[in-house]
Amino acid sequence: MKGNSLYDRTDDRFKELIGKKVQCLDKDGKKRVGVLEFAAVNNNLHHKFQVTLSRTPIWPVDPKTIKLYEN
Repeated sequence: MKGNSLYDRTDDRFKELIGKKVQCLDKDGKKRVGVLEFAAVNNNLHHKFQVTLSRTPIWPVDPKTIKLYEN
């Protein structure tokens, strides 16, 4: 269904990072790393900003902490 994919629902600021290895900080300040599949407010579940990294949903996440992973 057009418009319903994870890519389509991802915040425009992060669409260029889909499929790339990124890092972010979770609510406890722990660095999380994985392949970005989704990044946006999840209004269907908890109304918080969520990222999905390598099939693992993580929330709440501060969008300012999302960036390409650097070794």
